[in-house]
Amino acid sequence: MNQKLIALDLDGTTLNQDSQLSVETIKTLRAATAAGHLVVITTGRPDSITENFYDQIGLTGPMINFNGGLIQKPHQQWDRELQATIPIDTALQLLDLRQDFDIRVMVAEGKQLLRADHPYTNIPFLPDLPHPAHLFDQAGLTQAPISVTLFVDGDLLAPLTTAVHQRFPQLVAKTWGAWSGEHTALEITTAHASKSRAVAYVAGAYGIAQPDILAFGDDLNDLDMIEYAGVGVAMQNARQEVLAAANAVTPADNAHDGVARFLQSYLHLAA
Repeated sequence: MNQKLIALDLDGTTLNQDSQLSVETIKTLRAATAAGHLVVITTGRPDSITENFYDQIGLTGPMINFNGGLIQKPHQQWDRELQATIPIDTALQLLDLRQDFDIRVMVAEGKQLLRADHPYTNIPFLPDLPHPAHLFDQAGLTQAPISVTLFVDGDLLAPLTTAVHQRFPQLVAKTWGAWSGEHTALEITTAHASKSRAVAYVAGAYGIAQPDILAFGDDLNDLDMIEYAGVGVAMQNARQEVLAAANAVTPADNAHDGVARFLQSYLHLAA
């Protein structure tokens, strides 16, 4: 069997309902790596809350964060590392959206970077910052971020997305993590950042052809990757748009080792 690139979204896909890797999933991904395949975490999460999963699996290859905005090898130098950053001036201009929308918190993130526009606690995917040393403002943002994420009530997602598209046509706004309600996340990146572009870049670096790419996802930020892959696999619990675009669907949802069970069958791995 040709070497496969296995691109894995995390939340709602590879991670279970407790946002953890199950023993079965770790065992299966290690078996896939041992068989010569390239397992690539491909997530909207920043690197700071992804490396623990990378290390649990025992990966040594590239990792993709910020929906394609960062491609790197954790714990090592890689001469093909890429960062798609937003200019500092543009990131600061995004703060003006607060004048028209009730945004709970805005965070600018990048490789080893986190700046919030004010102190906060209890925001999903973010460490509590009740007393930040630096803020997301003109004085505190001295490094170009990869993404700016806005946490809002779910009702604001559509009009806020439209406003970003109209005011900043050079940027792309996507939601991720299947979050809804008061902590819906809208992530803004450059147009050059997408999961499909990042996966294609890694595949090219390793000489893996597009038909040999397997991509697993559940949410709208996975859609372009699912459509691009040779085999796009939707989770059983995926959004309808992802299910409609996929070539295959996992035999179980993320709470019941759907990724592991699919790979065991597709790659003929021992269960």
